[in-house]
Amino acid sequence: MNDLEIAENQDPVLLAWQAPEFISHPRGKLWYTVVGLLTAGIVVYSLITQSVTTAIVFLLLATVYVLTRNQKPRTIDIKITQLGIWVHRTFYPYNMIRSFWVVYTPPFVQTLNLEIAKKSLPHVAIQLNGQEPVPIHEILSKKIPEAEGREESLMEIVTRLFRL
Repeated sequence: MNDLEIAENQDPVLLAWQAPEFISHPRGKLWYTVVGLLTAGIVVYSLITQSVTTAIVFLLLATVYVLTRNQKPRTIDIKITQLGIWVHRTFYPYNMIRSFWVVYTPPFVQTLNLEIAKKSLPHVAIQLNGQEPVPIHEILSKKIPEAEGREESLMEIVTRLFRL
């Protein structure tokens, strides 16, 4: 057993639930048609204006997006413990979490959000998947500061509305 597994087994769990790692938005033929036409339009415009690099980049971005977004989300374990928060196999100790906030507007958005003290991953959104937010708030407010009044970012709203 490595140090992380030992810590996980010895750290008392205060609250646990399972949730999808991300929300999968259903996309129909119309969505793919519109996105395909927009991508084709950008590529054609890029070629007309002799910006071959831009055309290649947009084709690659569209391909990567379609390949990654067609994956089904895995169900992962979320554990709030005495020492931090486990999201699947990633541990966020409380001293690395700057703040938290809960966005709870069912059925659209139900997330626990963490602001992490890492430049590479400053924000983590955890799906609540029906888990009541009150016990989460009660536990976390004793451990880390709450970012009161924070809501979904503009990027998160756009992503949800356009099913990106």
